[in-house]
Amino acid sequence: MAHFIIENIGPITHTEFDLNRVNVFIGPQSVGKSTIAKIISFCLWLEKLAIRQQHTKNITLKFIKNKLILFHKMNSYFMEESHFKYSGNAIEIEYFHNKKPNVNITNAFYESEVGKVAYVPAERSIVSMANVNSYRLEDDYVRDFVFEWLSLRSKYSRNEAINIPGTTVQFYYDSEKGDVVKLSDNKNISLTESSSGLQAIIPLYMYCLYVCQWIYDNTMDMSYEDMDKIMDGVSRKTFEYLKQGDTTNEIFKSDKYEDNEDTMIRLIRHVFSHDGDTSTESAYKTISRLADKIKVPHYTQLIIEEPELNLFPETQVELLYAILRLMQNDRKDNLIITTHSPYILYALNNCLLANTVRDKMPKTKFDKVSCSNVLINPKDVSVYQLENGEFCSIEKNINLGNLTIQDNDGFIRQNFFDSVMKGIMEDFNSLLRYRI
Repeated sequence: MAHFIIENIGPITHTEFDLNRVNVFIGPQSVGKSTIAKIISFCLWLEKLAIRQQHTKNITLKFIKNKLILFHKMNSYFMEESHFKYSGNAIEIEYFHNKKPNVNITNAFYESEVGKVAYVPAERSIVSMANVNSYRLEDDYVRDFVFEWLSLRSKYSRNEAINIPGTTVQFYYDSEKGDVVKLSDNKNISLTESSSGLQAIIPLYMYCLYVCQWIYDNTMDMSYEDMDKIMDGVSRKTFEYLKQGDTTNEIFKSDKYEDNEDTMIRLIRHVFSHDGDTSTESAYKTISRLADKIKVPHYTQLIIEEPELNLFPETQVELLYAILRLMQNDRKDNLIITTHSPYILYALNNCLLANTVRDKMPKTKFDKVSCSNVLINPKDVSVYQLENGEFCSIEKNINLGNLTIQDNDGFIRQNFFDSVMKGIMEDFNSLLRYRI
């Protein structure tokens, strides 16, 4: 289980947590939810990169500044006391601001598989801008999302129009008309012409559908840069594998991969270009197994900022159910959500309760519950509330040391929901006394 420590970065003073299957960070504006999400995204992506290239030598101070601080627009967030540590399945990294990061691989590094790290920013509605592909965007996480959108939308043509959860519309892509929203009266409008709610939910849901379903049912597009990383990673992994054999000294110049890089790449290309050749069949199978671990994603790590943006409460609920349904599979997927919305937590709590009572409730009644097909074990969920730069527990005397807002059974505590409405209802009751 991945473990994080984040200290003195942006609004965060200190947080420490394990990454669960479903993770929710809730709190008001500017308390550090996005800071946590961005550091999680960076560390998971960094681990994927290290596995794919089969080394960590390029993870330098300059790398951290370019790929984390500048890429995620966090330059003003880091100070002299800033520090984070990530302990994952394949790598461990610890970073103190302006110091060389300490990076180590774990015992499981060479056996680890890559995942798809998918970050959905709060700024996602930018893709609805007319001719967004013609804009010159900064090299950051928003541009990264735009590029992914421009690629994934073409996977869903008119014949594969997608129902958008919590709405009465469908979405598809037309090579001439662009992003098309099909309304309930069969009228078509462009995504650019649609409401702010549709401009928020359509890119979000379509992206989730792509990274949780499409990429596992189809062959992913691969850039030249990614192919180079994969080729280099396969070569390194094969080199380490062959070093264990008896013929290493006869084939290679030295024990260092860098001295044998050209030889290894030629070997890999030769083996893959002679598919079916009995003389290379054994090597092909071995190298293919090695390549499979780093070439295609084996699971998805989905980070979503504010899924509730511009959405009616019922739509928020249906959207969450739809996303959680996509995550129900045999893979080791993770979901990370930042939110302001209690409705997201209400919906999640229903899924936890449904999992608990499904064998106790009459099936005819259970099947009528809208989350009956979204069952989540409470042990797979962690919900944190941020306040004053750290996690807070609603009941300080319960689950001492557990900084989630969940009870011993894993359910989100009722008094959290009560606290959301307490101030509103107190004012309402005070005013009600003077109603004429």
